[in-house]
Amino acid sequence: GPAHLPLTIQRSYLTMPIECQEKDSSMPRYMYRFYASTAVALVATGAFADLAAEDVWEDWKTYTTSFGYEVTGEETRSGDTLTITGIVMEASDDTLGSAAKATIDQIVLQEQADGTVTIDLPGIVPFEMTAPNELGGSTRVSMDYRQTGSDIVASGTSDAIDYTYSFDTVSLQTTGFEVNGEVLPPETNAIDVTINALTGTSQMTLDSLRRYVQNLQANSVSYTLSTTEAATGSKSDISGQFQDIKFEGSGAVPLRDVDSFDMDAMLAAGFAADGKFSYAANALTLAVESPDGPVEGSVVTGASEVGVSMNQSGLSYRVGQSDLQVDMSAAQFPAPLNFGIARSELNFAVPVRQSDAVEDFAFGFALEGVSVSDMLWGMFDPNEQLPRDPATLALDLTGKARLLLDFLDPAAVAGMNPEEAPAEVESLNINTFKVSIAGADLSGDGGFTFNNTAGPIPQPVGALNLTLTGGNALIDKLIATGLLPEEQAMGMRMMMGLLAVPGSAPDTLTSTIEINEQGHVMANGQRIQ
Repeated sequence: GPAHLPLTIQRSYLTMPIECQEKDSSMPRYMYRFYASTAVALVATGAFADLAAEDVWEDWKTYTTSFGYEVTGEETRSGDTLTITGIVMEASDDTLGSAAKATIDQIVLQEQADGTVTIDLPGIVPFEMTAPNELGGSTRVSMDYRQTGSDIVASGTSDAIDYTYSFDTVSLQTTGFEVNGEVLPPETNAIDVTINALTGTSQMTLDSLRRYVQNLQANSVSYTLSTTEAATGSKSDISGQFQDIKFEGSGAVPLRDVDSFDMDAMLAAGFAADGKFSYAANALTLAVESPDGPVEGSVVTGASEVGVSMNQSGLSYRVGQSDLQVDMSAAQFPAPLNFGIARSELNFAVPVRQSDAVEDFAFGFALEGVSVSDMLWGMFDPNEQLPRDPATLALDLTGKARLLLDFLDPAAVAGMNPEEAPAEVESLNINTFKVSIAGADLSGDGGFTFNNTAGPIPQPVGALNLTLTGGNALIDKLIATGLLPEEQAMGMRMMMGLLAVPGSAPDTLTSTIEINEQGHVMANGQRIQ
């Protein structure tokens, strides 16, 4: 939704207690909907401000009810001020057996002489969510939304609104957990997420859709999570802090009544969202007590970002992270676990709606500069036979495919024939393939097209080009460490001689693996199948 805060609040789901996170598969989707619409009331109310405060309130209610909420409140006008008291937001889904409720003491909308409207929010807003869990019962979570130093000003007209806002602090704090009717002690399950120095701007326009563009930034986000598992006595404490958080995004929401749980219908009606979240650094500490022994650790990262886009053309996702360092120690580990990754990245883009036309897809990941401590190296290479250079693993794929069903339509997925492919791949490009470790480097590229009418298995046609550098030297070193027996090494060398030819540089092999239209597999022009 167009609210700013929920995109940050939703991350708190990652730190929810096990009872709420693992046992309740419906909670994430329901929480997303709850946060998105609740935050409109708590933060972005001013986004719908017009010169008349009544129009602000009416438009806010219209938007909130589009998420399936019922909104009630008593309106009182006094001069240039509209005060809404006793506000209750409620939503439920009988199919999922889920429900959500927020209560707001009052919201004060005051019209200013310059045509702007200021919005005053209460310091504390309690809300709760209930959802079924895998034990056949339900899980209820109660939380408080808290804020200090709020300043929200809206300007513009009812169909084109700009606003700015700032908060000294915004926080979410748990006030209670209940699992299958059992109230858990507060100290055993607690979440606290606090955003410091939050500021932002937003532009909202109305035509056939509600469109928005927004930006926010915060100095830091601190978080703590404490959980206890009564059955085993295991306890965990997690704390950390993000620095220099930024978010920018845009989107469109249908104005007409569309079931927000039906994402396929939402997309058909014009729903779209595009956003990027980034931070400069994150530091996390972990302490666990369990019957198997204690676990302690820390995770530190540098600049990182997450980008998500969703519209009728498909879903895309990208996450990148730099300077990851993990240090863990546990009774189960023979030695401390210490490793670092200079840069990691994951991305994918896929169509989500059925179409007769072929559409683009992509998948890629990269782990660059992977290093482990000398203590870990010494466990299997005590004599330092292997080069300890940082390793790299990367893959980048793109292509075109035709989706044969709507993955976001529950009825279509439920009726899917497991013996039929849900999609037809027309082409696949291997833009990058790279494995670099212990002084050896294997890289490649290529591409294939697919004949989907050739039979039950699509017929590929194309080629893959490979280059291996330092392969023989690595085999020699593996033999010296005792990790690779001589007879297995001989078999590997024979296979390399069959599939590859010497390159121009020392200890370099090249190979071109082709599949022709007759289905023959060729290695460097020689048929091998």
